[in-house]
Parts: sequence; C-alpha cells; structure tokens
Amino acid sequence: MDKLNILIISYYWPPSGGSGVQRWMYFAKYLKKLKCNPIVLTVDPKFASYNLKDTSLISQIKDIETYKTFSLEVLRLYSIIKSGDRSKSIPQSYIPNKSIFDKFSSFIRLNFFIPDSRIGWNYFAFKKAKEIIKNNKIDYIITTGPPHSSHLIGQKIYDKYKLKWIVDLRDPWSELFYLKSKFRFNFSKKINDRLEHKVLENADAIITTVGDRYHKILNSKISNPNKIHKIYNGYDKLNYDKIKETKPNKFNIVFTGVLSKNHNYEIFLEILKVLSPIKQNLNMVFTLAGRIDDNITKLYSNEIELINKGYVNHDNAISIIKSSHLLINFNYKDTEETDMISGKLIEYLASGTPIINFSNSANESQEVLKLSPKSFNANTNSTKLVVDFIKSEYNDWTEGNYKKQSLKNIDSLSRESLTKKLLKIIKGIK
Repeated sequence: MDKLNILIISYYWPPSGGSGVQRWMYFAKYLKKLKCNPIVLTVDPKFASYNLKDTSLISQIKDIETYKTFSLEVLRLYSIIKSGDRSKSIPQSYIPNKSIFDKFSSFIRLNFFIPDSRIGWNYFAFKKAKEIIKNNKIDYIITTGPPHSSHLIGQKIYDKYKLKWIVDLRDPWSELFYLKSKFRFNFSKKINDRLEHKVLENADAIITTVGDRYHKILNSKISNPNKIHKIYNGYDKLNYDKIKETKPNKFNIVFTGVLSKNHNYEIFLEILKVLSPIKQNLNMVFTLAGRIDDNITKLYSNEIELINKGYVNHDNAISIIKSSHLLINFNYKDTEETDMISGKLIEYLASGTPIINFSNSANESQEVLKLSPKSFNANTNSTKLVVDFIKSEYNDWTEGNYKKQSLKNIDSLSRESLTKKLLKIIKGIK
C-alpha cells in the first residue's frame, strides 16, 4: 500500500520557538513513524515574524520534507519602527496598546489585515503549494492556525483541487480572546466571520485542542458538527523521559511559558501575600522560565524569592518542570467563553508534580487534571484552599515525605498516541 502523502501548511515551524510550533512538529514526526509521508509547507525563517526561536527543535524534524517560501511581513516593519530590531518587538498573545503608535498600528492591523497580519504569506504559500501538489500525489491537506490566515491557503487549494482538507484550530478564530476588547469596524468583523464560516463549512474535518464549550460554539456555525474532533496537545514521552531533573535545595514552585497581564496572575499574588514566604522565612523559591512580563515579576519578587530564567529552549523547560515540587499555570482571563487550556499543561502532568491551575472558569482543564491526584483548578475564592495545600506540600518536603505522583492513563496523552488518533480521523474522512 502506498504511503499517504499529507501536505501540512503551518506558519510556525522550527526554528520558531514556543508551544504553537510543537503541535505539528510532533504530529509530523510521528506521522512519519507511522508510515505516512508528511510534507510541510512553511515560511522561510529569514522572512518570518517569529516572536521566539528555539533552534534545538530543528533536530526533531530533520527527516521531514519541508518547503519554505518568502513572505511579506507587516509585523517585521512594526518591530523595526518600534525597537530598531526586526524581531524584538513582535507581539505574542496580545495586541500592544500603550503608545499612540501602538494604538494606531493595532487599529490598522485589526481592521485591515483580516484575519491577521501574517496574511502576507498566503500568495507565496499558495504558489508553492500548487507546485508541491503538481509534483506529488497529495492525499490530504492540513492547515493549522493561528495564524488563521493559513486556513485561507487551504481554502484556495480546496477550491482548485477539491482535496481532502483538515483544519486545525489551536486557538479559536473569531472568538480569539484578545480581539474582544479592541475596536473593530463591523465590516471587519463580518469579513472575518464570513471567512471563518466558509473554511469551517468546506473542511472535511475540524480539529481543536479542546472540546466542551468551544465545540458548542463551533457546532452552531456549521451544518455538520460530526466532523469536529478534539485532540489535546501532548508530551513527547521518548524525549521527556531522557531529560534529567535536578534536586533543588529549596521547595521549588515553577511556572514556564508566557505570562502577561492577560493571565490570571493576581490570584497567586494574593496567595503569596497570605503565605508570606519571605516574612515567614520559608525555604521556598518561585522559578519562572519563558516570556514573563517584567512588572508581574516585580510584584512576585516582593513576596517570594524569585528566579527568572527568561526564555529557554524546550528541553531546558522540561528539565525545569521536572525539577519542581509544585507547578503553577495561569489561564487567560478572557478565555472563559471557549475554555482553552495551555498546551504545556500536559507536559506539566507528565512530571508527576502537583499542579495548581489558576482560572475563574475552566471545566476543560479540570477534566485533564483528574489524571493527577493532587492537581486542581483554583479561582479568586480559593485562597484558603491553595494556601493550606502549599503549606501541606511544603511541610511534607521539609520532613522528607514529599513524593511525586503516580499518574494513570498519561500515556494516552503522549505525542505518538495522539498522532494515532489524528491518523484515525484522517483515514475516516469519506
């Protein structure tokens, strides 16, 4: 039987860093292992608007056939004007709105670059996609977003070739949380909604990283809700198990990832004020790694000894996670409608460390956290619960009784298991 040729169109690809790139990097890796032939179309990193880079990820995709194209990037121009560096000030997970220039550029970006500012890649990507399709017997097309403009490339391919098409929504499209508080003309909203509806209606399958509330929203937008599927982000068990943990000489509370004012960071700040590690002389440290807002760092440092490692590569992030006694996660404040969960939550789970997920509304993450006996969601009313829990874990640690948890069914969230689920969905398309 011939191998399935699967064309994956993904803006983010190594050496791009961050969690967004890893989903399809690992899917491609394990599709190859499962005797498929993934072919990736992406933007040339020389022209891309990457907020983060992680060259360590390149080794994961060395066997994947990859095509890279030019792109016209308005965000690179924004970054040059803003900072003099074409990659330093590219926003991630927010729309800048501090200066007059920020406000003006955000207004232009949100109202005239629809659905997003990376649409300058589409012309060049579609041109290359036609060449790839001409030279290969492509069985399936997969587009992943954000940027959701990538799905418009899939739409053009669908219109021209009527190939089987899978749309992957790593984040919502029209419900994307940072769009809510920004001014947009009605015509901009309507164009965005119309583009989204056409893509969702024409796709043969739609994959999301969560289900529950977001699936109910999607169900209301399309005629065939049966084509909507959920595949979580996972963890790469083979690589994860190789990475060593250190044994800190302090009770190590850890956060990794992006932390901005859009996150539920205030709840944990109030908990630290009650816990008072510095005043109580507790042998405790809060370790952060990733893209962390400096103002939030200052607030935390008033209450607890803090180590900010900045952005680290993925393997180092896993090592920091595995070296924790307690893991902290913060949901976005404005994702309650869609109940999105952090991609790194699964990597947290795999460590066996207890997790506290700060969110005011997170049924989806609560379901995932059931795999971990001591992990739970916390909200603004959970101060006493969390303080008591941290004290209990800290006391166990000081007495030498601290133990990592034995998790059930965690292998079902390995990247390989999730890729098998993906392949089943692909092969099930009629």
